[in-house]
Amino acid sequence: LPSLLRRLVTLISAQAALGASSQAFRKQAEGASQAARQYLEDNDALRKKLQESGGAPSPTRDENETLKAKVESLKEELELSKR
Repeated sequence: LPSLLRRLVTLISAQAALGASSQAFRKQAEGASQAARQYLEDNDALRKKLQESGGAPSPTRDENETLKAKVESLKEELELSKR
């Protein structure tokens, strides 16, 4: 009988700990969900402002390729100057 009571107390204690842990995880998930929702709303607001203001024109593929080539060229110059 004492071992049965001891086991019952152990199980009740474990259940209480799991309940508290579950509640903490739930609150953490709700906080993360709320933060994600806020980031999405902020992102949408910024996107709308950018569209309303005309926004900065996005670079073309040719401009990107030119800039990549320039970066590579500068990296090579840097390597040569290190030697």
